[in-house]
Amino acid sequence: MIQVPILLADSEPSFWLPAPVSNFAGPIDGDFYFVYWVSIFFLVLITLLLGYFMWKFRTPPGAHAQSHKDHHIVLEVVWTGIPIILSVMMFWYGYRGYVDMTVPPNESISIVAEAQKWAWNFSYASNGASIPGMSDDFNVVRAQVRAGEINAEQAEAAEAKILEKAGLHVPMGVPIDVTVMAADVLHALFIPAFRVKKDCVPGRTGKLWFIATEPGIFDLFCAEYCGQGHSWMHSKVVVHETVEEYEKWLEVAGSYDETLPFDENGKIVWKRRGCISCHSIDGSKKVGPSWDGMFGSTRKFTTTGTPGEAMADEAYIQESIRFPMKKIAEGYPPQMPVVKLTDKELLWVTEYIKSLSQNSGGTESPRKEN
Repeated sequence: MIQVPILLADSEPSFWLPAPVSNFAGPIDGDFYFVYWVSIFFLVLITLLLGYFMWKFRTPPGAHAQSHKDHHIVLEVVWTGIPIILSVMMFWYGYRGYVDMTVPPNESISIVAEAQKWAWNFSYASNGASIPGMSDDFNVVRAQVRAGEINAEQAEAAEAKILEKAGLHVPMGVPIDVTVMAADVLHALFIPAFRVKKDCVPGRTGKLWFIATEPGIFDLFCAEYCGQGHSWMHSKVVVHETVEEYEKWLEVAGSYDETLPFDENGKIVWKRRGCISCHSIDGSKKVGPSWDGMFGSTRKFTTTGTPGEAMADEAYIQESIRFPMKKIAEGYPPQMPVVKLTDKELLWVTEYIKSLSQNSGGTESPRKEN
């Protein structure tokens, strides 16, 4: 799993948990350490007693086993009562924390986190902006670091540039109410530094909230196995120092430059709305068909089990985006979720797909197997 090396790389060497950076991190760490040290105490105590009794009451050579039916009521009450009391305490602390994390304050900033294979999308209630959780450019930067093409400082600068229009952005010191949803299969939103995690279940909505107490950039993962691209379904949380700084970012990040050509905005939508996770533009095969050479080609598909074919024109492309289960492309699994694009985004994506076919004569390029 890619999460483990990322977390290790981002963490300072320490025996203890990372420093708390949210309102819940301190109480959750306290609960964890309580369970941890109670477990350590009884592990050591029981191990030492077991070794002592094995030595003290060992059977001498030639002795025969004898039946002993004596009971020590006080001892039995003690070794039953203490674990019960400790278990009730652990349950109570956990339940109290669960309730606190489920009910957000009224003055919270509302954000919707939608998970799909294999990307996050964050929608901001204040202005309706929809921001991708991760750009494939992050993976390019990490690959460049591994190959020695760029150093850590250059990678940090590149990621900061990408995060200008990606990731979950929140202001410091303000309650953040996150509604979690899933478009296809089970996912889980997990922010280790904040000690918050919530399952994303198709057909249901869930709630979590937090207050970030330190500015910075923190990891966000999917913590529920969701298929082939699960390990790459990671993102970042960017905590702005002030509400004003956050609102300024939101105003810019959620907009498109409508002076750009339609196909250029379409490429931005391809990255921003998670299309990049399943559809390549170079003919390589992913979970879904490549967009390279798609427009104008003859597409084979099945509709409710019945095979068919059609030309990939504007109507076919837009129908496939709005109703992905209506015509399943031949050779691909029926896994595409409904992506709620605006009319402009749909137009831009269509023009982008058309532009990818201009140099291929209307036939799909040969697919390159991963």
